[in-house]
Amino acid sequence: MPDVDQADLQGNILCGYGNSFAHVLHAFLRVDDAAAGRGLIGELAGEVTTAVPWAEKPLETLNVATSHCGLRALGVRGDVLDRFPEEFRAGMAAHADVLGDVDDSAPERWQDTLRPGGLHLLVTMAARTDPARDAAAKRLRERLPPGVAVAHEEPAGVLLEIRHDEVVREHFGFADGLSQPTIDDPRAGPRDQEGRGTPTKDDAWDDIAPGEFVLGYPDEDGLVASDPPDPLRRNGSFMVVRKLHQAVGPFESYLRETASALDLSEEYLAAKMVGRWRSGAPLSLSPDRDDPELTPTGERKGELNAFRYGSDGDGSRCPLGAHIRRANPRDALGWHGVLTKRHRVIRRGMPYGPAYDGREADRGLMFVCYQASIARQFEFIQSLWLNDGDPFGLGSDRDPLANGVPSRKMTIQGRRPRFLASLSSFVTTRGGDYFFAPGIEAMRALGAGEVS
Repeated sequence: MPDVDQADLQGNILCGYGNSFAHVLHAFLRVDDAAAGRGLIGELAGEVTTAVPWAEKPLETLNVATSHCGLRALGVRGDVLDRFPEEFRAGMAAHADVLGDVDDSAPERWQDTLRPGGLHLLVTMAARTDPARDAAAKRLRERLPPGVAVAHEEPAGVLLEIRHDEVVREHFGFADGLSQPTIDDPRAGPRDQEGRGTPTKDDAWDDIAPGEFVLGYPDEDGLVASDPPDPLRRNGSFMVVRKLHQAVGPFESYLRETASALDLSEEYLAAKMVGRWRSGAPLSLSPDRDDPELTPTGERKGELNAFRYGSDGDGSRCPLGAHIRRANPRDALGWHGVLTKRHRVIRRGMPYGPAYDGREADRGLMFVCYQASIARQFEFIQSLWLNDGDPFGLGSDRDPLANGVPSRKMTIQGRRPRFLASLSSFVTTRGGDYFFAPGIEAMRALGAGEVS
């Protein structure tokens, strides 16, 4: 397996920046002048944070991606544009029916500034402090040439101590970012607290080939993607960005009312819906009570992802329709998990908005994931695992948490099964698009007009 070229790969794809870079800004840019846009891309190519391990941790990072309409706005030739995958060419809004983005999540109800068409470039800045992030954003705005403008800015960041502990959580209160694929490359592990790329096992799986996430390398079938053509293909990765609003108040009310009706505790019900306790402890290892040792700060934190579902075929420990079991079935679909490995994504999202204080507000998740194939990975997970119960023998049941369409029901398996009926939509899509994060040399080629 060839080593990934860290110097040509953008950072935060295979090598995560870690939670110390807790202050993020997603700056979506519109390009009205192709030459100006290419000039900006060329300048940023020398400043983008790569995957090379840091000798010293920086104060902030910078990464760049472009949508398909952004490539067109940069003047990329039609023959090159046509060789990108169909789903990337079409854009996220055009695949709303595949993703379940209907009703309140339908594209026509997205934020005006987050609708595809005007989101050409995405510059993501992550910093260790709010002032550093704001200063980086200010420098970006000041350097934008005429013909390139800010279409939308969305701040995001790690929510610390939502539940009075040191665990990083999302707005529903669950420990987040616990399960990521382990890459079959000795230099492609997540960065440690000092910013070094360190290989760490995230669970009991075999490593996953880097070509599942980065173009130009063999995937799990030993194949190397042929499109888009070089110089854009090598070390590029497709990026899904979705602003997902979380209705925290209704979720907490549902837990309170339903748990009381079923004679369960609210925390037990929440854990059964998600597949983990809010602390992060997996139901597969601790199905009946939370276990503080099985948390990111507990003595058994190394076991957080060291489990499979094959021995829990009836869902008595972790319900068959629980969120994390749907999103990553591990070996639940047979073949020792080999099939699941072809449908993994690397998640790099961050919460946005204020922590829940009893009042509704614009808060949720800026969902970000990387993959080599949006159709085979992200869209497959969203449409066939989250929005469809058939693969798990659950009929029309949908994911109980992360979908914009209400689920008819969810079953909590056990000696005394419990049924959750008329689940509301607790997550609503507010906008986003499909992007492509090119390698550094590809950015230089774009800047020089070599594909125009």
